[in-house]
Amino acid sequence: MARKPRVNDPGFYHIVNRGVNGSEIFNEKEDYFKFLELMLKTKYDYKVIFHAFTILPNHYHILLETTLPNLSDAMRFLNSAYAAWYNYKSGRIGHLWKGRFESYMMFDEAHSWKVIKYIERNALALELVDDIEDYEYQSLYLRKKKTKFNEIIEDSMILSKPLEEYIDWLKKPLERFELEEIYNEPKIVKIDGEFKVIRKKISDFFEENESKKEAILKAKEAGYKYTEIARFLGVTQGYIRKILQKED
Repeated sequence: MARKPRVNDPGFYHIVNRGVNGSEIFNEKEDYFKFLELMLKTKYDYKVIFHAFTILPNHYHILLETTLPNLSDAMRFLNSAYAAWYNYKSGRIGHLWKGRFESYMMFDEAHSWKVIKYIERNALALELVDDIEDYEYQSLYLRKKKTKFNEIIEDSMILSKPLEEYIDWLKKPLERFELEEIYNEPKIVKIDGEFKVIRKKISDFFEENESKKEAILKAKEAGYKYTEIARFLGVTQGYIRKILQKED
């Protein structure tokens, strides 16, 4: 399967990376602390804003915001620096990560908040803790405790919610439809050799236009294919053609 294009545009991204063959890559407290130290260095060296994160034994999730077109450089540093340190410490040779990191662009703020809740609830979902407030290696813990790593989230959007309100919100599981949206992301199209990011969902066009025909035309103009529009509407392409042929 061909890799999806890597977009470096400044913006919000959900980042995931896993240990090679599903192996544990965070075994001791010093491993987690080293990764946090490197996150702090990444924040300052690459002008990255970390909004939420959780570091788990065999993978991590991060919601970050880049202010420069340097997502690949920032994550390459974070992953490579940790791998080099971990391999040296443990005397191992070879790849630590299963491959290049996964990145998923956010559509909007509402999408970002769903991903934040998903990230913060990960340790609980994996039954690493019984209470979401007890997991030490995630952004919620930094909000609650004074540590040398608090600067990691000093600009995070999670600080916009009062702490108790934030905790109560996190303790309510995501709805099924919200979970289905976690790994959805804006569409990437190539126009005249340049990648263009379409941050509007197909549903937005139908919410903004009373005419179904107009919504279809606007979505097509933005870069969506008729096949994608038909799939969203649950109809055939033939039905789409009939709508487009109708007089307004």
